[in-house]
Amino acid sequence: MTGVLKKRIVIIEDERDILELLNMILTRAGYEVYLCDNGRNAMSLIKSVRPHLVLLDIMLPGVDGKAIADAMAKDEDLSATGIIVVSALEEAEKMFMGHPQIKDFCFKPFRTSVLLEKVKKAMGDY
Repeated sequence: MTGVLKKRIVIIEDERDILELLNMILTRAGYEVYLCDNGRNAMSLIKSVRPHLVLLDIMLPGVDGKAIADAMAKDEDLSATGIIVVSALEEAEKMFMGHPQIKDFCFKPFRTSVLLEKVKKAMGDY
């Protein structure tokens, strides 16, 4: 990928094993990956990285994923940034109904091939 800018993804996930797994999958797929393990630091990382996509857990220490998605929607620079919700919560789809930035949902436990397919689709990498 010489000379090509990699697409940036921010992963916000408090479970270390899942964070590391997602990092490995997406780095191998050629994305530039940034990690955040809590809700408190998520917005500052998102603002500094300006990612093409955010993988967002809902249940996070500090600030939950719904509040982060709502804050992104209100931020002029981030309101067009796509989000894939990665969660074990069955109610996730209802929580984010009508949220324009949500590109997809990936429920835990997930298959890596399914997650990667959803990321590629959300990024337009097909």
